[in-house]
Parts: sequence; structure tokens; C-alpha cells
Amino acid sequence: MSLNILPLDVVRPDLQAAGARGDRRVGERDQGPDRQRQPGGNPVSVHAWISDPRPPAVKRRARGWSWLLAGCLLLAGCSGAKVVYEQLDVLLPWYFRDYVDLDTGQRRQLEQAVDSLLVWHRESEIGRYAAFLRELERDAAAPLGLDRFRAARLELDAFWDDVAQRLAPEAAALLSTLSDEQVDALFARMARDDAKLAREAQARSQEERVERRERALRRQLERWVGGLDGRQESLVAACAAELRADPGGWIASRQAWAAALREALSGRQDAARFGPRLERLLAEGESFWDPGYRRQFDADRERVLRLFAEIDASLTTKQRSTLRARLERWALDLESIAGGA
Repeated sequence: MSLNILPLDVVRPDLQAAGARGDRRVGERDQGPDRQRQPGGNPVSVHAWISDPRPPAVKRRARGWSWLLAGCLLLAGCSGAKVVYEQLDVLLPWYFRDYVDLDTGQRRQLEQAVDSLLVWHRESEIGRYAAFLRELERDAAAPLGLDRFRAARLELDAFWDDVAQRLAPEAAALLSTLSDEQVDALFARMARDDAKLAREAQARSQEERVERRERALRRQLERWVGGLDGRQESLVAACAAELRADPGGWIASRQAWAAALREALSGRQDAARFGPRLERLLAEGESFWDPGYRRQFDADRERVLRLFAEIDASLTTKQRSTLRARLERWALDLESIAGGA
């Protein structure tokens, strides 16, 4: 699956308010069921390296199981990486229970699956992410160029593909235990989310959408490089005006993906077929999107990559130093987590 390299509030309106809810759950974690945490660590977002360089906090996702992990891995804002890393084994199960009421056995199975996934992620993946950032920081000594940004995006996609492949078997095992009533409740909740997104989208004019996109792009860039000058702000404004992916297409794509998930769940007792179908939903989710929206999304992503390259080519010495320092800080944080410090 191609990770969304666009700022979240440009094409993913369902994630805009997620950070506050994730932070609230960190604060409420001690009110949850008592259980002994397993040793090991928690994953850190690859998308967030593009969208927000600050020490991360969990963002929550509202799309159903395929984004259960990915949504919780989108990091932006308030807490240190280690703080979040120590809490995701609580937050991930809590997230899923927002969508489905699980029985005691299912809760235990979910917690064990999350613990196993996060230990694997720390041992196998975090070091790769740190190396990716180290290489990017070295290359950023000079303008990176559009091809380098494209290559980085493909690396991020590959990171998610590995997570999806590792997640799918245990996700299938848990989802196969859902009753028909639980499946109905899951999709009823997803439908309510879609209806809310549609209402919010209809309340905004095209001009408001462009303004929001411009603010989002400018905010994300400034988090990486510091304040932008007048020419750089003009580049951002031009990009925002050219982005075409619309909320209606995104909602239609969510619904198409949900329909494919529901069809897969109808055969969840057939493990030989259900596991591979779920893995495809996780790893190749965009193949289920509305075709028109997919074309718009791909074009928008390429346009944002071009903006990144344009801004990178225009950086002052101070801005480039800021970019490299923030990349190095993320690499150091991830290396510390991978080392168990």
C-alpha cells in the first residue's frame, strides 16, 4: 500500500482531530483493564517523518481494521517518542474496542497479538527507519532533487508493506472470531464515521479547502525547516491551488474498501482464503479505491513531491541546518528505541 505522503489535513480530513484523542488515551491508560505488559517496544510512524518532525504523539484513525495499526502509528506533536512507544500496547487494543465490543477471550487475543507485533517491530523495523533517516540527513547536505523524494516515498511504502504482511495473519485470526453481530456493529460504526465526514466536507467551500490545504502544507514544511520566506510561501500557495483530490472521492474510496472488507469477512471461517484476502486489503488497499479518486490522489502526491523538491532547492543555509538537525534527532530517537534504551 502506498503510504499517504500528503499532509493529513490535505486529503485525509478524518485524521485532523486524531492527535488530541490519542493524547487523551495516553492520559487515561491507567483506567483501563489491569494487565501485565509484555517486554518489547512499539512502532513509530514512517509517514510522520514526512508530515511532522516533532517528537511524536499517537494519532488515531477512523477507517476500520486495515488502518488499525497504521492510524495509531501516525505520529505528530506532543509527547516524546519513547513515551508513545511505551503506550501503544495499550492504545492499539483500545482503538479497536472503539469499533467492536470484544469479549474477554477476544480482548486477550488482541492484546497478545499487539504485543507480538510490537516486539517484532522494534526488533526488526525501527533500526531500518533510523538508517533511512540517517541516509536522508546525509543526502540533505545539498538539494535532494525530485527523484530522491520519489525514492524516499517508495521506501516508506515498502516499510508499510512489511508491517501489513506481518500484521495480516494475526488480524485474520482475531477477525475470524467475530460474531455476525460484532461485524454488523463494526460496519455501522464505519458508516457513521463516513456520514460525519460527508457532512463536514459539504460545509466547506472549495476556497476554504484550498486555504486549509495551504495552511497544512505550510505548517508541515515549517516544522521541518523553520519559517518560510515570501517566495517559498508562494510555492506552497501554488501547490495548494493545484491539488484536486476531493473529500467526496475519499469517502467513496473508504466505502469501497469497507465493502471489500465486509465481503472478505463473510468468508472469515475459511482461513485458507480469508488470510490472503485480508493481507491484500492491508497491503494493496488503494486498489479498492474509487478509480477517479485514485488518479487524483496519485497526481496530488506527485505535485506535493514536486513542492518538496522546490522548497528544498530554495532552502537557506539556516533552513538546511534546521532540516538536517531534525532528521538527525528523529534518527537518534529511533536508534535509542531500537537499542532498548
